[in-house]
Amino acid sequence: MRRMPCICNATFATGLLLLLATIGLTGCGFQPRGQAVLLSGVPSPLHIAGLAPYSPLQRELVNQLETSGASLSETAAGAAAVLRISDWRSGSRVLSVNSRNKAVEYELEESATFALRTADGREPVAPQTVRTLRILFQPEDAVLGSSREAELLRADMRRQLVDSIVRRLAATR
Repeated sequence: MRRMPCICNATFATGLLLLLATIGLTGCGFQPRGQAVLLSGVPSPLHIAGLAPYSPLQRELVNQLETSGASLSETAAGAAAVLRISDWRSGSRVLSVNSRNKAVEYELEESATFALRTADGREPVAPQTVRTLRILFQPEDAVLGSSREAELLRADMRRQLVDSIVRRLAATR
């Protein structure tokens, strides 16, 4: 009689490894990117002030706040709290140049200051600044691809900036 290899040991070992990896990742605070944060402690409805109505940051902020369960108000008068965004900056600076003194590497920065004030004058979130930096490499022979890459990086940086704001709002009680 031939003896069949036991598959259950390999299955058990694989399952145990997956379980340990899952526990390790959740224990260190890892969360999948783009996971919605619930805003249970934030007064509702919320009004966003300080940004142009259809600016990229405004659109991203509205999208993430609605995904997080916040109801938004068009006016400050009808809101229980006002999220004021001020000093939104989008900048870049040259990091390195090539042998012909042409810029080939840039540091991109997105930053904004925000505060949350309730209708009764309390300030659960004092003014604080969030900031994100990225490095963009722009070879001189790929101008079209580099400009598209810069646009994608900026959009990703805005998402990260808004994500940071929403997480800080979610931490308020």
